[in-house]
Amino acid sequence: MRRLKALLPMTIVLSAAACSATDPIPSGAFDGRYVGTRQSDQAEACGVVALKGSVSARVTDGHFFMALFSAKTQLTGTVGAGGRVRASGIWANPTGGFPGMTVLNGKIADDVLDGTATDFRCHTEVRLHRVASPPGAPKLRP
Repeated sequence: MRRLKALLPMTIVLSAAACSATDPIPSGAFDGRYVGTRQSDQAEACGVVALKGSVSARVTDGHFFMALFSAKTQLTGTVGAGGRVRASGIWANPTGGFPGMTVLNGKIADDVLDGTATDFRCHTEVRLHRVASPPGAPKLRP
């Protein structure tokens, strides 16, 4: 119990630091569907069986949506006019204890999104490529 009490202040400080950066103002300049891979550094800390996997994301009106590991690990955020991506999500900590907050920081350039998602224990690199929508396809909606 004493260990949990000691970890709580550190968790609050780290969470506040992760939230302190401002999200970009949403811009539709990078709207579309992105698909690619993710590479995590620790299976147990990330709550995954395989360190590498596939992942996809959607950007609609500058709003970002991605299931990082599964439908239970949703990241939401924004993409700015310069391509800066910032998203976050809160879900059950795979190693127990308090729920974990994961923050994704990245950049879209030349139809490629490169970014890092972290909750200070688990670090996951993502590299996603924009895929073309079929002609006449309806606009993506959240």
